Amino acid sequence: MEVTKIKMKAMQLRDRGISNKEVAQKLNLDPTVLSRWYHQYVKNYRQPQKSLKRGRKQGTHKKLTDSQEDIIIKKLQEYTSLLNKKLIQKIIEEEFEIKIPMTTVGDYLKKWGINSNFIKGFENELIEREGTDNFQFIKNEIKKRKGMIVWVSIMDYKLENGTSSYSISTCAAKNKLIFKFYEKPIQKDELVEFVNQLSKLFTKHLYVFFSTKNCFCYV
Repeated sequence: MEVTKIKMKAMQLRDRGISNKEVAQKLNLDPTVLSRWYHQYVKNYRQPQKSLKRGRKQGTHKKLTDSQEDIIIKKLQEYTSLLNKKLIQKIIEEEFEIKIPMTTVGDYLKKWGINSNFIKGFENELIEREGTDNFQFIKNEIKKRKGMIVWVSIMDYKLENGTSSYSISTCAAKNKLIFKFYEKPIQKDELVEFVNQLSKLFTKHLYVFFSTKNCFCYV
């Protein structure tokens, strides 16, 4: 099997929640090398503004101008309710009378910092850091308390056009992206409010793990 195909297979397995050690054994790889590959793979998703460029000719994919993107982001920052992909599609259509496919909406969300693969990536990193057995113990304890784990990503950075993008996102509801945008860097109060709104979607108590700039925390 070619190295590229091995890497792709390894990343797919890691994204499914399989530990670094198990994937290394399955594909006969050095765990250190695999860990380095996965670290780089996750790191690449920290630059979501490039996602619309990979594998496509420039200009063939774009549905919004830079100024239109800026308008949409600022409009999203005004929303106090939780957002999802379908709502973003509707907002763009109403604002500019442009019908954008859901896959393109997903591309723009990645560009703006909302990326399900990144959320899954830090989940896998934390499991690897804590160890599969230790984390399984945590999961069992939460299950006993009739709770559920929620993985939350906090992002803040500038897009290529200079627009600042601040967001909180999760894949908690049947693996569908749920998120909010903010005008300023995320503070504790915004995180607490996001989780409070999210908790209304579930009957279980939420145990929230969140990641920001490679720091893993639990609240």
